[in-house]
Amino acid sequence: MRLRSLLLAAVCGLTPVLAFACGDDDDDITPVPTRAATTAAAETKAAATTTTAATSAAGGPIIVSASGALKLDNPTTTTSGLQYVDVKVGDGASPAATQQVTVHYTGKLASNGQTFDSTAGKQPITFAMNGVIKGFSEGLSTMKVGGKRVVYIPAALGYGARGQGPVPANADLVFEIELVAIK
Repeated sequence: MRLRSLLLAAVCGLTPVLAFACGDDDDDITPVPTRAATTAAAETKAAATTTTAATSAAGGPIIVSASGALKLDNPTTTTSGLQYVDVKVGDGASPAATQQVTVHYTGKLASNGQTFDSTAGKQPITFAMNGVIKGFSEGLSTMKVGGKRVVYIPAALGYGARGQGPVPANADLVFEIELVAIK
């Protein structure tokens, strides 16, 4: 009777309490983990081992999941949904929407961490603040010269449904930005 009750409990994912409810009064029953408890324990262990904090090239806190998806650790979130973490606060001026800026940056897809564009190992690039995607301009607008920031740009503030080159439609983006100069 005891073996049958334990097998029933194991197969059905029921706890050993079932053995007592079915009339088995042995006191030496070893608890059998339920299927749900086993699955929950495995998921908890997997989550603990597959999500790691990483330091980006700019030194900013980026969380990388097992799938390679990126998100920011403890970001500031603006009303538009843009998120950022200052790695280094600059001490110069902040750019206006009509100015040109010179920056170093690395752009990555938030879904898998794949770099789609970067000035790493190259000269910094200069462009008009109003000549780039809305999220990039917004992320830069409160930086100061000399500052470094990691910015998470939702798709609506990036390339949206149209995508662009290696950036697929509706892709969230992560940029590591260093504001070098304002012109």
